[in-house]
Amino acid sequence: MNPFLVRARLELQQLLRARVPLVVASLLLVAGVAAIVDGAARVAAEREVIAALEPALRDEERYLRKTHAPNDDLGLVLYYLAMPVAHEPNAWTALSTGLRDVHPYSRHLRFIGLVPQLYQTDIANPLKQLAGSFDYGFVLVFLVPLFIIGVSYDVRSRDDDLGTEPLVCSQPTRLSRLLALRLGLRAALVSAVALALFAFAVAWLGVPLDARAGAFALASLVYIALWFLVVFLVAALWRSSAWNAVALVGAWIAWCVLLPALVNLAILTAAPARGGVELTLAQRQEQNAGWDRPKRAVLDPFFARRPEWASTPVPQDRFSWPWYYAMHEMGDLHVAREVEAYHAALARREQWTARAALALPPLALQLLLDRMAGTDMATELAFRDSIAAYHEQLKQYFYPLIFNYKGLAAFDIDAVPRHRFHGAAQPVQLSALAGLLGVLALLGALLPLAVRRIDRAPRREEATSSSTKPLRPPSDQEPPSDRYVLLTRDEKTRET
Repeated sequence: MNPFLVRARLELQQLLRARVPLVVASLLLVAGVAAIVDGAARVAAEREVIAALEPALRDEERYLRKTHAPNDDLGLVLYYLAMPVAHEPNAWTALSTGLRDVHPYSRHLRFIGLVPQLYQTDIANPLKQLAGSFDYGFVLVFLVPLFIIGVSYDVRSRDDDLGTEPLVCSQPTRLSRLLALRLGLRAALVSAVALALFAFAVAWLGVPLDARAGAFALASLVYIALWFLVVFLVAALWRSSAWNAVALVGAWIAWCVLLPALVNLAILTAAPARGGVELTLAQRQEQNAGWDRPKRAVLDPFFARRPEWASTPVPQDRFSWPWYYAMHEMGDLHVAREVEAYHAALARREQWTARAALALPPLALQLLLDRMAGTDMATELAFRDSIAAYHEQLKQYFYPLIFNYKGLAAFDIDAVPRHRFHGAAQPVQLSALAGLLGVLALLGALLPLAVRRIDRAPRREEATSSSTKPLRPPSDQEPPSDRYVLLTRDEKTRET
């Protein structure tokens, strides 16, 4: 039989007999399954909340009709009415929470100023938001590399620790091939765990097996190969097991934690944006200032914007609902350019993050998964744009009733437009996949150098020569050893 095949069989038997890799692989499987099940439960809870929005709207409509007379001004009723909007999750959403734990997936939109409603978020636990959600993306991006480091950091140096390096170096197989064999077996184990988790996600969540699923599986395997390539390059440095572990954990901290944080700080500094709280405050100040101005100061620009209502008689000496809702719209119009600039700044940040992902594989894989899950910033901005478009639909429906001074009897809840944001099927983010492949190619360019360094093996020559060279006493020309000097001093002391 081929000696290399014999060696492969022995290495496989040794790996299967070892307890630590199998125990850690089992823990990784349990963590991945728990993350997928938890994500499915979270998405199920979100769907229950979204499904309850319409019955809640019906209850609210019945309450308003009970507490108001049929001839009451509809403007008063609309002040309390809140139309529900929601961002529907897709099949991938359970795999990555993304921004859904920061920005609400459901809102209640009232027929008043849009900006304060659009940029206010639900109160959430800040510690939970800081820690993030435990999802499949977290397991794949953060825990899988730690598992790779745990089972591979001593793939070469363990021979030094066990004292079997001279025996291994004396084998006819090149040492680089032996290390590649060991890492290949471990890569097969990790890849099997990752693919098993993805297969479970497909079966449990109903993820469609389309081109996106194939691209994500490919990206996951490339990500795993990247980390094993890093382990091989570190092993080529011929250092101790402790040094290898520290170096690999340092690489994990740099790639997964430190560099993404620095990139985020740099992007926030390079692309500043006026926050949503500032936009809300500016809109509120402009709107509240309308109470102290003449009615024409609000109505004239409003009628210039909507000339179809310019002939509507609006009282100038008292409160009226047409003037009130016109004042809210003018408040939104006052910060319209700032809102566009804010969205443009967020879009630029998303673009710079995608560019940074070309050099950061963990960030690239996370962005790829968030894109397919519909939990990225681009999808969130599209959701906000859809809310703005829906608010305009509400105006087109309610303005004829308000400016014609209709009562509650003219209001039909079934005729009011509804809004659910599904989002188009997101394609594969090619830049993220290109970033993973690009980093793999760059690290792969270092492989020939690492192979030559491992096969040259200065320690192998030293181990072979020291094991075959006969021991002889030091000659007169050679300097005495420290032990010989100490013995000589002891003898002189005894003689004295």
